[in-house]
Amino acid sequence: MTKLIVTDMDGTFLNDYHSFNTKIFETILELCQKKNVQFTVASGSQYMRLVKQFEKYQTRINYICQNGASVYIGNRLLYSEELTHDELKSLDNILSDQTVATHLKQKLYLGQEGAYFLSHNSEALVEANKYFPLLHSIKQINDIDELYNDSVLGMAVIGNGLTTNKPLSQIIQNMIPDNFSCLGSGFDFYLIQHKTVDKAVGVKNLQEYFNVTPDDTIVFGNNYNDLKMLESTSQSFVMSNSPEDMKSIFNVLDRSNNQNGVQKKILSYLENI
Repeated sequence: MTKLIVTDMDGTFLNDYHSFNTKIFETILELCQKKNVQFTVASGSQYMRLVKQFEKYQTRINYICQNGASVYIGNRLLYSEELTHDELKSLDNILSDQTVATHLKQKLYLGQEGAYFLSHNSEALVEANKYFPLLHSIKQINDIDELYNDSVLGMAVIGNGLTTNKPLSQIIQNMIPDNFSCLGSGFDFYLIQHKTVDKAVGVKNLQEYFNVTPDDTIVFGNNYNDLKMLESTSQSFVMSNSPEDMKSIFNVLDRSNNQNGVQKKILSYLENI
């Protein structure tokens, strides 16, 4: 019996205008409460952005943030995977190398309480603000007390769209330490975090906390940063806009994100359990 529902956000739960049908969602939450089912959103975005989108429902749902770097039960932090100061400085030096820097619009340092940036690229910051609503300008990485008072979970970069022989994620992956990974989240946007960070780890933390098995979990996603969490249960669904190789592995929803496909599938499940 389904006890945990997890859905990716952009291109999956949200439509192309970054919104969702609140009327259907309120019905979903009422059924979740009635049938003791946990609803969770999973995203590459920070907790603050997700809370802003679900402000009315903040304490009624769970959040897997920054691709699994932190997990919240409502407004309470359950789990986080933090970087040391030395790890952050090392990553920053690598991403400042011309091999990478020539392909970047912006570097961001990601904390629990917001995102921090050194250089100012207004176009990139407008894009970053879609994912990180609390942006803070800092002067230099070596003595930024504001950043070190926060818990740093990783870095993010925004590409400048220049053509490369290799994908930007692969260029970065080849340069960063083996215990880090670089994952694209769409729109030339990349997250660099500990390799152990993944949405699947966030799902596992919630399963353990709520005493839920993988067979009692339903997962929805649309891209490669959802892959491991989709593989973590047999009840996995991808969108019609997902890459072809993913659609050949997982169940494909017959309605798109612009047709409330995920919400209607969840509603159907809840009405029949």
